[in-house]
Parts: sequence; C-alpha cells; structure tokens
Amino acid sequence: MLEPMRRPLQRLHRVLFCSLLLGCGFGATSLAGCGARSSTELFELSPAGGAAAWPNTPGGAPTTVAGAPAVVRTPAVAGASARGGAPTKPPPACEAVTVAIDELRPALTLVVDQSLSMSFRYPDNDSPATRWSIVGDALFEPMNGVVKRFDASVRFGIAFFTSWRDNCPILNQVPAQARNYEALNSLYRSLSPSGDTPTGEALQQIVSELERIPSLGPRSILLVTDGNPDTCAKRRPDEGQPEAVAAAQRAHEAGIDLYVLGISNGIAGQNLQQLANAGLGRPIDLIWGVDPGAAQPFQANDNVLGLTAQLSDLLNRIPLCEVRLQRDVELAEVSNGQVLLDGQRLGYGSVDGYVLKDPRHLAIVGRACDAIKAGKRQLSVRISCD
Repeated sequence: MLEPMRRPLQRLHRVLFCSLLLGCGFGATSLAGCGARSSTELFELSPAGGAAAWPNTPGGAPTTVAGAPAVVRTPAVAGASARGGAPTKPPPACEAVTVAIDELRPALTLVVDQSLSMSFRYPDNDSPATRWSIVGDALFEPMNGVVKRFDASVRFGIAFFTSWRDNCPILNQVPAQARNYEALNSLYRSLSPSGDTPTGEALQQIVSELERIPSLGPRSILLVTDGNPDTCAKRRPDEGQPEAVAAAQRAHEAGIDLYVLGISNGIAGQNLQQLANAGLGRPIDLIWGVDPGAAQPFQANDNVLGLTAQLSDLLNRIPLCEVRLQRDVELAEVSNGQVLLDGQRLGYGSVDGYVLKDPRHLAIVGRACDAIKAGKRQLSVRISCD
C-alpha cells in the first residue's frame, strides 16, 4: 500500500528540487538533470565564443550583443505532440536582435592590385598620373574621394595584394568598419607598387577571412587591377585566369558580390568580362551589351574625376538599408513583427518603414532608410517572438 503513495511524493520532491535550482540561479547543467528544458534553450553562443543569456520566458527580450547575428530559439522537441499522437507543426522560431546601425551598413572590401605595373603612367606614357596615383586619388582625395564621401554610410575595408619571390600572396589589409577613412588612406600612403599579380590566391584568402567574420549587412568586394592574373606557382601573366574566376565564383557563393574594375588595357575584353560575370554568379561566357543577364565589366576612366564618378556609381548599387536574418521567414511573420529604429516603431509596408525583400532579408525604406544613413544608432527586430 505504501508503494503507490511513494511515487507521487518522489515526483513532488523532484519538482520542488528543480524549482529551488531555478530560484537560486543554477546553470543549464543542473536544469538538464530535471528533464524540463534543454540547455540550448537558455544559452546561445555569441560570435566571439562567449555566452549570451536568454531567459526562455514568454515575451522575454533576449540579451544581445551589438552587431551579433540574430539569435534563433527553437523548441526542445520540434513537432512532437504531448500525448504521442500525430506530430504538430512547430511554431516559428523567434528571430530577435538589437544591433548598432553601424553593423547593418554594407561592408565593401576594396581589393587593389599592388603589382609593379601599377606604377606605370596612365592613361599613356606622357601622363603625369600613374595607375597607382589615379586609383588613390579617386578613393582618398579629401574633398571628393569616394571613401571620404561614403565613410559614414559604408563600412570600408581594403586589401592591397602582390607577391615577392616565394612570399605569395602578400596582403596589406585594414578590416572593414564604419568611419575608416583615416586608416585606409594611411595604409595606401605607406605602400608602393612592386611584385606580381596573384589575383586568384589573394581573392581566395580574402574570401576565407570574410567568411569567418559575421555580418548582418550586405558584403561586397571591388577588385581593382591593371593586368591579367598570375598565380603563385607561375608568375607569367595570362595563366592565372581560371584561378581568379574560381575565386570570384566562390565569393558570390559565400554571399559576397564581387565587382571588377580594370585600370588599364592590360586587363580587358574576355578576361575582365569573365571576372565580372563570375563575381555576380552569372555564366562566365555572357557578354555585356549582347547577352541578357551579363554583368557589366568596368574599365577605368582616364582621369580622376571620371574614375571617381565610376566608383560612386558602383557604390550606389550596393544596398544601404538591409537586415540579413538568421533563417527564412514568411510574410505573415514579418508583417506581424516588430521593428524599432532608435525606439520608434516602423510600419510594415509603409513607404517610410520596412518590407520583406526576400525570405532572408528585410529592407528599411523611405525616410527610415535616410535616417539610418544619417546616423541613427540602433535597430531592433523581433519576428515570431511571443
């Protein structure tokens, strides 16, 4: 007669013990022993490898790190019914993040050829400017240079690439971040052209580095080069095109669009076109102006003002007000979500609010986008969070 009574008492003792653990703030290891919640529901790893606490309570706001990817909370057992019947569709995972606006700005890595031929006169041998100087002036001229003009709205990074003997590739870099003009300009002024053009190997290394860095904003590469690619194995030109095309394709597959600008006739025609197509995920044999869908290969203007205008046009193609989500979301989720800009709620579908660009991206539009460009500080996004 005592055995039927003992089991309910044991269950009661276990519930009381778990409640005490919760009240005393014990960690996820203790909770897992109670069989009520999985530890992943309470703690999510931050990009830096630390832990961000997230109390799993209805309506509980996550503790977030500025610039961290949106944290997704999933049920402990997806799709299982309470009584063992037919599986039920799990509720959408909560998408919640609060980020500094600077982390949403597009990141553009300028990949600039530093080979010896960049010291040649441009556009011809009688010109006072060199390929190196005209690129530097178009980028860094204090009044009209594009890095200076877009410094507050684009996270600029730079990687100058070359090689010297067995050191290949050599990269001189500054990582992308907002208001980066002084660091980029200082690096440019400290360098001079030398060595060869290992385009493919340099791009592969840069893409690998970018893949390791989480980003909520769109990422792009602008390759500026004056000659056909070499390789680290063979320093003769015209033999590195396959490696360079493969690297451009890999960048696009990693979600990083790549644009290319040729700064001489040393790279033009088919090779420039192939790199342009590969960088945007197009078939490499398409021809701009002939085939629909071909990417535009850019050939540098022969003066600073013209090149500055070309670079500005390229930058204007990069979306400035997008939010990349951690998972695909549905329209109904987004329209019922909550998006706050510096504490002010934005309306879904409003001309000055936000829209769903595709299942993985929100676009902030109208005056709200203008406010982001002008320096608003924080954006909060909550989708399917009770």
